[in-house]
Amino acid sequence: MFDLEVYKERLIAVTNSTTNTEKGESFELLAEYLFNCLSGIQVRERDILMPSEEIDLLLWNARTEEVLGPWDATILVECKNWSSPVGSSVLDNFIMKLRRRRLSTGIFIAANGVTGDFVNGNNQLRGAVAILHEALSMEGIRIIVIRMADLQGILSIDDLRELIKDRYCKLIMRKVF
Repeated sequence: MFDLEVYKERLIAVTNSTTNTEKGESFELLAEYLFNCLSGIQVRERDILMPSEEIDLLLWNARTEEVLGPWDATILVECKNWSSPVGSSVLDNFIMKLRRRRLSTGIFIAANGVTGDFVNGNNQLRGAVAILHEALSMEGIRIIVIRMADLQGILSIDDLRELIKDRYCKLIMRKVF
């Protein structure tokens, strides 16, 4: 159950974190809290370390939450609490994690978004945005991007649902934000 006060405390923890470890940990805890508030969604594991990669969050999707009904039963979430937009190589690495597991949906939470001119209002696809659209058009891999500004605008669990719907629809229309 979503509690706005608890959520605000998690946001403050993200804002007040100073070290890279604190930034990453607080960002993942914020995401974990949010996703666990959605019906039928459960964070099954966090910070899964494997020989060649790490997965930040692994969600179980029972598909009872309408907004995530068309998504895979398992959803990978990547969290990047960086001071600048995330570039194409990092996003491409996340897409590879999805490919290796034969998943078609993922969530990429990047505090300052991702690189690419389309994000800046231009109609050119470059950087990470181009990688997102290439994965969608060539392989059907759908990844939504959520920014810190989006997270700061959430006041209820319905706001998160609307954000997911909005990003999913915009992705299909070759937009990210």
